[in-house]
Amino acid sequence: MDFPPLQWPGYHWAQINTQTIRLPCMSMFALTYPRRHSFITYRWSWRIVVITTLTLYAAIIQAAPHQGVLPLFDAHIHYNQDVSDVIAPGNAIERLRAAGIERAFLSSTPTEGTERLFAHDPARIVPLLRPYRSSADRRTWFEDPELVARLRKHLDTIPYRGIGEFHVFGANASTPVMAEMIDLAVERGLFLHAHADGDAIVRIVERAPDLTVIWAHAGFDVPVTRLAELIARYPRLLIELSFRNDIAPAGKLSNDWRQLFVDQPDRFLVGMDTYIASRWAELGELADEARSWLAQLPPDVADRIAFQNAAELSKVVGEPAAN
Repeated sequence: MDFPPLQWPGYHWAQINTQTIRLPCMSMFALTYPRRHSFITYRWSWRIVVITTLTLYAAIIQAAPHQGVLPLFDAHIHYNQDVSDVIAPGNAIERLRAAGIERAFLSSTPTEGTERLFAHDPARIVPLLRPYRSSADRRTWFEDPELVARLRKHLDTIPYRGIGEFHVFGANASTPVMAEMIDLAVERGLFLHAHADGDAIVRIVERAPDLTVIWAHAGFDVPVTRLAELIARYPRLLIELSFRNDIAPAGKLSNDWRQLFVDQPDRFLVGMDTYIASRWAELGELADEARSWLAQLPPDVADRIAFQNAAELSKVVGEPAAN
């Protein structure tokens, strides 16, 4: 007796009969049954095999979702309060893993979000301390006389590697509070991650020329020629690349960006910037977009920008995080 074919959602037909069960791309699981089995035996046998195969197939996909894909060290991940309200820590870690993001610089508003995610996966998460208690602090933090004392308290909770991402523009980068925070970073051997305009970023790097500073979003709209001038002038300035859609318009790597990457491969970091929940939903797509233009670079250059530059900065170089 032949059973009707089974529709396999999203794949080809799986033909099931009294002699053979064939599953898509899974011929190793094809089974042959003796004709003497009863109808009931056949019915339950093929159900068990299908269920078992589905379980094994899912395990294979889950175990290596990005096998052979360029691993990323994301320099710009957030787990803010509005995100943590809808995405549990374990789910957030799974989204990073599924996107092939093997490590990440993580900061959050408030910073307790970073501490929770770090507790879930300390091999993957490299924590950064954000100076915001809430989004309201974004406009005033650089004038808060209690800021540095609060930062010191948090620095004693988990091994924070840097301070940021913080927003600062123009002369606000030269306030006494900002100077105190920079001195704290130097004292603790931390780096800074600044979302800043061109004026502010120069004020920061000139205040502490031996301090490593990541410039978020490559300044957003700063011309490539200007970026080249700044990284030539300030050897501890690194450029994070999220939201720079001019890198690969229509998917093709810009000639100007390509030349800068090849000339200065150790000065750039990839980032996705998951500042809202929808960016977490798009994380895999954003990571693949970055890999698309990275694939147009020499492999050694791509590897530095994708992973090694951030790994060296984090002082965490070695085997990828457990998958």
